[in-house]
Amino acid sequence: MELQQYLSRRVLEELDSFPQLNLDKLQYIVGVDAAYHKDLMCGVAVLLDYRTGFVLKEAVVYRKPAIPYVPGLLAFREAPAYIAAIKKLGAKPDVVFVDGHGLSHPRAFGIATHVGLVLNTPSVGIAKKKLYGEEKIEDGERVVWAHGRVVAKVIEHRGKKLYVSIGYKIRLEDAVKLTKKLTVDKYKLPLPIALADQLSKKFVRRLK
Repeated sequence: MELQQYLSRRVLEELDSFPQLNLDKLQYIVGVDAAYHKDLMCGVAVLLDYRTGFVLKEAVVYRKPAIPYVPGLLAFREAPAYIAAIKKLGAKPDVVFVDGHGLSHPRAFGIATHVGLVLNTPSVGIAKKKLYGEEKIEDGERVVWAHGRVVAKVIEHRGKKLYVSIGYKIRLEDAVKLTKKLTVDKYKLPLPIALADQLSKKFVRRLK
């Protein structure tokens, strides 16, 4: 926890200097997710062509998590496998989508922030439930305040809430725009995460 607090101070200090993302120049998007079989975790990274939505490459890593599931400490359980899977892809992503929170976290260092910082890559956290912060309506939009600033926005998809949070090196408005562009009616979650989720479950079924 002390490590998270130390690193989060660095990220919060850099927030206002994050450059605006040029969506027209994006090429590679990665989504990560995990599934479990007994005490084995299957972490998956899926590389997408941003312009076409086509899957270019997939990578899987099997790990025994170092710690049990503890709310707020998901990064220490799943991030190492995600980072290893992303590196196996052999391509530098422009943005990583992570199933979990970023700055909307008790110590402003959720799994999306952890992954982005380690890889030095812009990252976005996507979650179906709020972990931390105060929801407010501002200018007609539902936002989440934490650590003295807006760290996430709530969008609706298929009648359900999605919490879009700053992970690392990305402005919230860009994270929301990109999420909306990558969200399709077929899936509950944005396409990169939805495909990683499908693939992780497929690999886990093979273990049974």
